[in-house]
Amino acid sequence: MSSGKHTYIKRALNLQIVFAFLFISSYASPAAALEPIQITDSTGIVHIDSSFSRLWNPVNKTEHRLSTKYFTNKNTDFSYWYTFKIHNATAENINWYVVSYNFTLNEIDFVEVQNGVEKITPFRNDQSLYDRLIEHKQPVFSVSIKPNETKQYFIRLKNNSSFYYEFALYSSEKFASSFLKENLEFGLFYGFMLFVLIYNIFYYTILKEKVVLYYCLFILSQIIHMAYRDGMGFFLTPYYTEYSEIFKNIARTALAIFLLLYTYYYFKASLNKRIFKLVKAIIFLRLIYAVVMFQDSTLITFHFELFALLFCSAIAIYSYKKNNSDTKFMIIGLVLLTISYIIYYLSVVAFSSISGFGFFVLYYGIACESIFMTLALTERFKRIKLENTLTTQMNNKLELEVQRRTYQIEEKNKQLEEKSEELNLFLYSASHDLRGPLRTIDGLCNLGLTDDASDKKQLFELIKKKLSNLESNISDLNSVTKIQNQILPQSEINFDLIHANIVERFVSSTGLQHVEIVYQNLLAKPFESDNFSIKSIYQNIFENSLKYRDRERNLHLEIRIEEWESNIRIRFKDNGLGIPESILPKIFNMFYRGNTESKDDTGLGLYIVKKAVVKLGGSIDVSSKVDEGTEFTIILPRV
Repeated sequence: MSSGKHTYIKRALNLQIVFAFLFISSYASPAAALEPIQITDSTGIVHIDSSFSRLWNPVNKTEHRLSTKYFTNKNTDFSYWYTFKIHNATAENINWYVVSYNFTLNEIDFVEVQNGVEKITPFRNDQSLYDRLIEHKQPVFSVSIKPNETKQYFIRLKNNSSFYYEFALYSSEKFASSFLKENLEFGLFYGFMLFVLIYNIFYYTILKEKVVLYYCLFILSQIIHMAYRDGMGFFLTPYYTEYSEIFKNIARTALAIFLLLYTYYYFKASLNKRIFKLVKAIIFLRLIYAVVMFQDSTLITFHFELFALLFCSAIAIYSYKKNNSDTKFMIIGLVLLTISYIIYYLSVVAFSSISGFGFFVLYYGIACESIFMTLALTERFKRIKLENTLTTQMNNKLELEVQRRTYQIEEKNKQLEEKSEELNLFLYSASHDLRGPLRTIDGLCNLGLTDDASDKKQLFELIKKKLSNLESNISDLNSVTKIQNQILPQSEINFDLIHANIVERFVSSTGLQHVEIVYQNLLAKPFESDNFSIKSIYQNIFENSLKYRDRERNLHLEIRIEEWESNIRIRFKDNGLGIPESILPKIFNMFYRGNTESKDDTGLGLYIVKKAVVKLGGSIDVSSKVDEGTEFTIILPRV
């Protein structure tokens, strides 16, 4: 059987019940004691409660006073009949509406009786929104009364849940203005909640955190639950109005679950595993209850909701952290929501009354809760972003430090490799250069011992010459070691004294002739440096000029020491043999000998010069032309 035919048969049976009642009641006189509702103006609202209505018993045709202010439906297996009268005390026809404040009623029959004539308007919850008298979320019935006319009306109620029901009489003007205002208020609330939802979805796309996802789902469940709580959800599913309670209960269940998950994950860092097990147990029980009581609308559900809110508030207070502003906002939001729900809970459960304040206070609580919880997430996002920024900065610093250390290690390794190569070359060449003179001396000694005819004096002169070479080699090797490995003290350099001692040693004492030396010390103020390194530089370049002079012409050597910016400059310029361009890049290499004139040298002179200059933080430049001479330019910094 199709659902349409099922609905048609259901309505037909209900109408038969109404007609049977009217047939019986048409022989009964309406209760004379029932005072009619007096309509004295054309624009007003009158609440139909125990002041104007009575409980009607269709079996014995009697009226009874209402036990409560509002209509009730205590036993969901039976229908309940109520009656009231309306009197038009104005001088014009009135067309008003009887409106039910409850919109989830399963069955309502509105019956108008006047002079034995009945007009029946049935309402069933499976009616689509567009099949009703007015496309409105609540049941609406029309009444039309002439001037000074009194009509009696009957209402039959039957609903799946036991609750309190309220009706009101609205003029056309008040109906339009009141519900327009109500819809605008609901529109502002849902617009705000949608803004909060979109705002937090945006945060979720950035953070990708579970806590933000659960909050978004909590807000969405809250929106759906409140929409079917106040009937605005009918406009979302206009053809499925009979399932509104199911939609509301599903949203209620999701609301409690996501609130529990959101609260736990928000405070997860400060909670232990036992609390999480308790959260899972509560969620499991709530799911079982939702399945078993799928269409439940009893007060037990209110107890579940209140328990979940109190439990989450307890978790928030337990996890309070003094220095976290986002935690404070979270606690305020949960406490506000709990307080507003307690007021609503007391209004519905404890005081059993329908209160506009009790109904709307939950909306105010949800709005305030959304503000503070969103602030909590915003502050959390700021805190996480700051922590991430600090972490990123720290990582960058560590990365730069690692790069710096890695570079230093690489440089040290490179230097070690270079030094290792130098050391190997140094040891090989030093041993070779030291063994050479020793072998020569050994050979000369053997010659003197075995050859009686040899010139002894000449042999001793040759031995002395080789000993001199050996001493020179040892001295150069010692200079290299000293410059490379020792940190020598700084002192004021006396270039005049250094120059005089070197001239005395290498020119005067050897009796060199035809040597012209032009020496100029133009320093304006004293110069401090490592005396040993300066002396090594000065002596080796000076000695090279003497060794590699052109013996066919007089040696001319210019030495000039002068200020150069914030440094000093030392220039050695001679007119010696010069250095071929092809070997110029090699002259500072260890043990390099450029020509036959240097066969008896260690090849360490210019190497020592280069090492000393670098150690002092200076630079050396050389320019030379074969048969014209060589010029060394040394820049040394002032300390």
